[in-house]
Amino acid sequence: MSLSYLWPALAIMSALTILLRLLPLATQRFLGNNRAIDALNRTLPLAIMVILTLASLKGGGNEPMRLGAELLALGLVALSYLRWRNTLLSVVLGVAALNGVLWMAA
Repeated sequence: MSLSYLWPALAIMSALTILLRLLPLATQRFLGNNRAIDALNRTLPLAIMVILTLASLKGGGNEPMRLGAELLALGLVALSYLRWRNTLLSVVLGVAALNGVLWMAA
C-alpha cells in the first residue's frame, strides 16, 4: 500500500487551516463596525465558558468524590471568569483544580 497520498492531503489540510485562520482578519476590513459582529464578540466568550463548564459535569455519575471535584472546579471557573474575564485563565484554573482535588483524594 502506497502512502504517497499523505503529502498532498497534508498540504491541503494545512492550506485550508491557514486560510480559515486568516479569514476573520481579511473580512474585518469589510465588516467594519457591524453591530452583529460586535455583539458576537461580546457574548461568545461567555457562551464558550458555559458550554465548557456544563460539559465538565457529564462524568460524575455514581462517584460522589468526582462530582464534588467537578462542582468545585466549576465554581472556580465561574468565579475566575466573572472576576478577570479571561477564558484561558479560567479554563486552566478549572482543569488544575479538578486534577488537584482528584489527585489529593486518590
